[in-house]
Amino acid sequence: MQLLAIQQTVASGSILATMPQVIESVGRPDFSTGLFDIARRFTGTEIVTAFMTAPDGEVHTLLAENRQEPGKAALDVARRYVSRHWRADPANAIALDEGGNRDCWGVRMRASDIASPTYRSECYVAVGLSERFSLIQRRVAGTMRLSIYRRRKESFSDEEILHLVESAPLLMAALWRHYEAVKPADGHRAAAALQARLEAFAPGLSKRERDVCALIATGLTSEGIALELGVGLNTVLTYRKRAYARLGISSQNELMRILM
Repeated sequence: MQLLAIQQTVASGSILATMPQVIESVGRPDFSTGLFDIARRFTGTEIVTAFMTAPDGEVHTLLAENRQEPGKAALDVARRYVSRHWRADPANAIALDEGGNRDCWGVRMRASDIASPTYRSECYVAVGLSERFSLIQRRVAGTMRLSIYRRRKESFSDEEILHLVESAPLLMAALWRHYEAVKPADGHRAAAALQARLEAFAPGLSKRERDVCALIATGLTSEGIALELGVGLNTVLTYRKRAYARLGISSQNELMRILM
């Protein structure tokens, strides 16, 4: 009989050695910060974002993290990118086959490669970024994009790119699982219907309070709601607290009973 210390067969200086902790955090609020910390350690990134594009073209912001004030700069960039510049990104025009083997594709792009001056200015120059490396994977459910950014005048080294390439299949698998865990059950249509019910039941709620309650009811986490609404996590928690107080409830289960 032979006993192998399997963990030692993976180099400690590799992203692969850190993947167990990423996978364990799937579906939890600390998933995005944990993924950012690992990306920061191995690539020196300033910002990490992930988006899932559904077959109907709807773009879901899965995560947006940065090194300074948690999430703020990254959320601002993600919001501008999706609302104003998605179509101007050359990477989004690449035709990908779904493929039975679920290939991942890597796209390296510098700010100077972007034709749109507005996109380049708002999503790179204004926030001090110079280069992006993206992992892209298409499945039947849509297309997942994980993007790692470097600060101005810096570039990814070959070793940093290798770290991302060798871990790409596991990184993308974790992102898909996280998306399945946190996505709203029936998307925006369900949220809109729940908002209408809340408005009829409790007209005293503010619009943002209704928004937060409706997204809670669809199954979205507080972190996911923050990304969806483009606000901070603490703001979401404040709206939830106010709404629950107005409704006279203290839990998600009580909210669901109101909406049934």
